[in-house]
Amino acid sequence: MKAGKKDLIKLMASKLEKIVSYAFYLFIFLLPWQTRWIWHQGFLNGGAWEYGTLSLYGVDILFVLIFLVSIFLPRPKKPRHGVFLMIIAGLALVSFISIIYSQNREVSWYYFLKLAEAVLLVVYVLRQPLHWRKISLAFISAGVIQAVLGIYQFFTQSVFASKWLGMAAQSPDQIVGESVVATSAGRWLRAYGSFPHPNILAGFLVVCLIFLIGYLFIIRAHLRVRVWQIVLTVSAFVVTAFGLILTFSRAAWLVFGVCLLFCLLIAWLQKNKFRVRILLEIFAWLIMLAVFSYVQLPELWHTRLTATGRLETMSLTQRTEQYSQAETVLNKYWTYGAGLGSYTYALYQNHSSLEAWDYQPVHNIYILAAAEIGVFGGLLILLLAMEFFRQAFVIHWKKLDEDQWFFVYTIAFLALLLLGFFDHYLWTMSFGVLFFWLIFGLWLKRLRRVTDKSRD
Repeated sequence: MKAGKKDLIKLMASKLEKIVSYAFYLFIFLLPWQTRWIWHQGFLNGGAWEYGTLSLYGVDILFVLIFLVSIFLPRPKKPRHGVFLMIIAGLALVSFISIIYSQNREVSWYYFLKLAEAVLLVVYVLRQPLHWRKISLAFISAGVIQAVLGIYQFFTQSVFASKWLGMAAQSPDQIVGESVVATSAGRWLRAYGSFPHPNILAGFLVVCLIFLIGYLFIIRAHLRVRVWQIVLTVSAFVVTAFGLILTFSRAAWLVFGVCLLFCLLIAWLQKNKFRVRILLEIFAWLIMLAVFSYVQLPELWHTRLTATGRLETMSLTQRTEQYSQAETVLNKYWTYGAGLGSYTYALYQNHSSLEAWDYQPVHNIYILAAAEIGVFGGLLILLLAMEFFRQAFVIHWKKLDEDQWFFVYTIAFLALLLLGFFDHYLWTMSFGVLFFWLIFGLWLKRLRRVTDKSRD
């Protein structure tokens, strides 16, 4: 009887573990959708203030349920890598201290809870068994859907509104808030997907394309690969890449190009002819896609690449001004920061006569982190990046060739670190915070696996 009861408990635990695992893959798939309940709308000078708006997202509820159930599941190994865990603990500590000195404590508490959720996400990834190919497929399928949606939006020149999908209506005829490319032929709406800005869609698609490259490596190396698998994967890559092009995000184009060149350099230095051949094929596909879109939309390409249009000039001017504003905030709050999530409120306190949408975070997560949680917080983010480079490209350099998934997650997190120099959503937006720490957690888990193999 006792043996039968133990077997039943083990069976139930196994079933529960499987359900939780698939719920986590669903969480990854649903992450781009911004369905939320706004329980406090932020306002500045009578206008909507997004960075002071407090929301509960659908994926937040899903992850909390996953984490709570996972507490009762067996944990085979304790997480290691003390340096990274100390950095994360340090970030949590300085973020908490910044609340005490925050310019808006209510907002800072909200962002601290988002950071705590991200830390729990890393803990979950490290402590639970994961199926790496299923994670990859979750990202790839989500990326394809977002790309198709973005392509549809571009060719219809509209984004439909849906409160259930977390999408706001956008059109090129709007005066304020839309993201367009203005040419002599008119205003062209960029691809949004389900995100609030094309640059966020672009960053997500860059990572999804890196997963597709890794998936191509794996299926092309398989001796019994079927033609339909290659055709399906290549088609997914082409669609996702075309979606990335239609975001017209210069930073994402640049980062993806740098990551591809980095992949090619690694493969060449490690004399991996198989990867070199596939990467050269990918370059060929991308060049054909770029040429095709340039032939069809020459003015849009010219406007974005030369930055000669009125809106392009205005955008560059605003970003330059943002660095000047960040310097002012840093000089004033360099010790403890203006408070986690309170950067735009600090700008408002310094200059209270602007419109609500004029208070924007600086487009650089490293500077923004230092401004919000103090110079020590900014240094911890830089330390995280430096330790990542040391572990991935110095200590475990050879593992990039030996372990396919370690290679994929290394390049994916590298892409996010580079994107952090050009935008702020990885620090300020709910999706961006979870996305950044999810990719980091997956990379750290794979790092633990390759280090365990090194010890054998």
